Amino acid sequence: MTEKTLPQKEEGVDIEDQVIATLLGVLKDSTSPEFMRTQQILAQRLALTGSVIPSRIPEPKNITEIGGYLNLLEKLDETELRSQTLASILGVAGTNPPAGFMPTELVLFFAARKNDRPEVTQQATIPVQFTMRSDFAAAFDTALKEIHERGCTLPILSSVQSRSQIADAANPTNIDFLNAIGRTLELMPTTALIDPDTDALVLARLAAGGDQQVVARQIDATAPKAGNVTTESWIAWQCDATSCTETTADRTYLLLTPILNTAGWYQFAVPDVPMSLSVSGNWFRWTNITGLMPNVTQFGDELRLLYTEAEIVASPLREHLDKVWDGSTFQ
Repeated sequence: MTEKTLPQKEEGVDIEDQVIATLLGVLKDSTSPEFMRTQQILAQRLALTGSVIPSRIPEPKNITEIGGYLNLLEKLDETELRSQTLASILGVAGTNPPAGFMPTELVLFFAARKNDRPEVTQQATIPVQFTMRSDFAAAFDTALKEIHERGCTLPILSSVQSRSQIADAANPTNIDFLNAIGRTLELMPTTALIDPDTDALVLARLAAGGDQQVVARQIDATAPKAGNVTTESWIAWQCDATSCTETTADRTYLLLTPILNTAGWYQFAVPDVPMSLSVSGNWFRWTNITGLMPNVTQFGDELRLLYTEAEIVASPLREHLDKVWDGSTFQ
């Protein structure tokens, strides 16, 4: 084992200064989360307790004067400042940063996931990954596994939630509240409506009857549970730049609605009839309202799960924190 020694005292240099310089060098060159947090604490302590600004009072002459200062702070009920003062006198780490100075840890985050990129004509448009609220991710992973085991894919349009995105709502009267709190999911629009026999996703209805819905075309017939997907007569939409038509054929499609519903994602209305490739309706949009209690859940509480107070205050959403979920939106 290599023996580590403290730096030897150099001529004209205080050994304490050398030790501090060595520690600061280690902190500066380290990139682990723990050391980065330590860097932040040191910077905050320097800003709050360092001798950056000279004292405005004379240096205490004796312990009695120091006791007077401490008694005064106690009388003024400045308990935290009194502790900081005592720590400064003793030369030890005090209570800085004070409570509330350090940013609170967020309860949730946006988890990144590898996206499905099937070998279809539109593959180049599909993002390589997508993001999802961390509390929804586990259930969605299970749903994706079920889809994959049946030989199908689910390409997703990544809605990457940057920490500044909530400040981009230019029109505060037209805010997508569910999207702002990570409760929307958009499938990849370019993977449907072109050719129902080669697309990864299809908007179709059974020829035997029923509403139109989003389905996934079976791509891998050798998947573990591919046999669970049956071939039936489907009426599917096919569009070009100006119009859409329905085509009927025997196709092997997987119903996505029951699988995504199990993971908490719903379409509460029958998808719109597409008008063209550029006006394709709302078929690719799903929402997750699990845990939202009508007349109880506040929009501000949902925001604080994902964003810091500073980010919220800097966004137009700060005007809507008191809005309450009414069962369909925040009012």
